[in-house]
Parts: sequence; structure tokens; C-alpha cells
Amino acid sequence: MRRRLSSVLVLLVFAFALAPAQAQDVKFSKQQLDQMLAPIALYPDDLLTNVLMASTYPLDVVQAARWRTEGANSKLKGDKLAKALEAKDWDPSIKALVQFPDVLETMSEKLEWTQKLGDAFLAQQDEVMDQIQHLRSKADDAGHLKSNKQQTVTKEANDVIVIEPASSDVVYVPVYEPSVVYGPWWYPDYPPYYWPYPGSAYVNGYYWGAGIAIAAGIWGWNHFDWHRHDIDIDVNKWNNINVNRDRMTNKNWQHRPDQRGPVPYRNKDVRDKYKPGDRQIGDKDFRGHDRAKVEQRLKDTDHARVDDRQRDARDRQRAGDRDRTPQQKKKSGAATKRDGPPKKAASRDIDRPKAKKPSPGGFDVKRGSDVRKQASRGHASRTAMAGPRGGGGPRGGGGRGGGGRRR
Repeated sequence: MRRRLSSVLVLLVFAFALAPAQAQDVKFSKQQLDQMLAPIALYPDDLLTNVLMASTYPLDVVQAARWRTEGANSKLKGDKLAKALEAKDWDPSIKALVQFPDVLETMSEKLEWTQKLGDAFLAQQDEVMDQIQHLRSKADDAGHLKSNKQQTVTKEANDVIVIEPASSDVVYVPVYEPSVVYGPWWYPDYPPYYWPYPGSAYVNGYYWGAGIAIAAGIWGWNHFDWHRHDIDIDVNKWNNINVNRDRMTNKNWQHRPDQRGPVPYRNKDVRDKYKPGDRQIGDKDFRGHDRAKVEQRLKDTDHARVDDRQRDARDRQRAGDRDRTPQQKKKSGAATKRDGPPKKAASRDIDRPKAKKPSPGGFDVKRGSDVRKQASRGHASRTAMAGPRGGGGPRGGGGRGGGGRRR
């Protein structure tokens, strides 16, 4: 797993370095923005702001996703989680997403999508926010954006649609089929990204899992200003999360290039704004410099994880020695003499992280035709199960039947 992720990051840097500069500098079209925003545009606003900001720091995303799956870290919640994150130098948006391991893990696994999203937000923030509202209006017109026990949907001036958690301290992450909730997709050449839904409750086109009880210490410090195309920051909360580091004074969110590390910027204007001293993408030295930085940062992270694993192993061994009786210690000593010194392979096992089971919420990209076929199969099976009354489950049909009906 460690080698695979390291290779992915290095390849990602090279993919941008080798691409023609003119092609990289072209902005994303509305079709491309709708395509990449489709699976997240209906997230609650506070979650969506953190996803957008975090996507501009892809290395932080990968490192945080790894950390979250390590041992006791996966069980941390609330104040204990916030406390454990104090020592991390990740951006506060990354720390906020650690509470949503499926979201964070899928951003790490689908790193190319994450980087595209971050590049789009950095270069076209106004357009990204406009297209989110466009997608929300599509879902509203299709009758699939309503308040329920998981969320509250309201309309502000100029038809701005705001989505908030129904409860202030619990956040639900919606998973949905874009071709259903938005209606038939309007760009056949740009089918929407699509995340498979988990086995969870279906409500009005959405699949809802369990709610996440949020940690107040790392949450609630930002919100959309839709009318000005900004993300407003509670400066005091942000500085408390980012304690002992660079302090923020501007209440509008600003990207920090030092936090992004060696990952290159796609757009020339963005690159000139945040790293004017960098050479143009395509320069051999620039590519080599980035690759070395990426590899070193990943090695530093991996070495720290190995040290933690070795330290934990030693602590467990010492604890076991303290708990053993004198007779058990004597017997263990005799066994050690008979068996000889431990083999070197045992120490290598400590260094080798175990293969991690893929996250059930992992993002998957499917084309529109696949979605329609899957929806049709689901329609047939659910109709058979529901019987004459129709049951309570969704009806497929690629956005036309059941869950896709206009109300």
C-alpha cells in the first residue's frame, strides 16, 4: 500500500509536468465542472466547503487518510480526535474531514479527481460555486432536493440554495446517483462522476448512512458566502485549530501555497499567483525537483509511521513482561535459549504495513450508460421484491422512474 500510494503521487506530479503547458492552462468548461461536481454538489454546505479547500492540498489528503486508518486513530472521536490532531500540520480543512473517513479515503484513492477539483477551485472559484448552485437547482427542479431528518434545504435571495444539517451537531453524507437526482444528464459527452451507494436507507433519491457526530473543536469555522463567491472564515476558530503556526487575519479563505508542498499548479495564472518563482511546467529540472520533494515527504511520513509501530510493539512487550509471573519469565527465558535468536524476518514484519481493506465508500467512476443499465437492473429486482404495493425502495430507470419521478 505504501509503495502504491507513493507511486501514484509521483505519477500524478509527472502527469502534470509532462502535459503541454498550453493544454494545462486551459480552464475547465462548464461541462467538465458539472461532471466533476455532480457527486458532491448536494453535500451540506459546511462539508462541501471543507472538501473544496482540502482538495487544494492533495498531499495532506493522502497523509491524513493513512493516519486515520492506523490502529487506534480509526476509533478516535469528538474531543479526543481534535486533541490528537493538534500535533498535525495539516490544513484545518483536512482536520475537519478526518471526521468523515469515507470522504477522506475516497479523495485519497481518487487522487486525480481530487487534484482536478482543487485546480478548478483555485483557478475558477466563482464558476465552481455557480455550477454547484446550477446542479442544486437541477435537483430541485427534478423534485429531489428537499428537507428531511438528515438535512434542511432553504432558498435565499437570487435563488441561492443552502443545504444544512438538520441537527447542528450531526452531519449526514448523502450518496446518490446523479442521473436520478438531477434528472436525465444534459451533457452526454461528459457523463457525471458517480460514487456507488452503500447498503443504507433510501430516501427521495438518496442513500443515507449513519450520521457523524462532529467535534466542535475542528468544525464550524467556515461557511459559504454564495453571493460574493467566497468562503468566510471565523478567524479565531481557525487560529485555535492552527495553533502555534501561521495565524490568519483575513476573514475570506485564501489558499496557502506552502501547505500544498511540491504538487504543481495546473493553471499558469494560479502558478504565477502562488509560486511565481517556479519554472514553467515542462522544464526537466522542475519535474525532477518536484519528484524528489514528493518522494521525500512520503518517506518522512512512512518513517514516522514505522517508528510509531515499533514503539507500540515495544510498549506491548514491556507491558507483557510486567504482567508475567516469575515462573512464566523463567519458562520464556528457557524457550528463548532453545529456539535461538529471533529471525530477522520478524523485525521486517514490524516495518511492513498490513494491506488495508478498501473503503466501502470508495469513489468509482461510471459512465452514463453503465449507470442506466445498473438502474434498470435495480428497478427490476426492486419491483419484484416490492410486490403490487410498490414497496418503499427506489425505482431505477436512470432517473425516470421511482426515485427519479418529478413531484
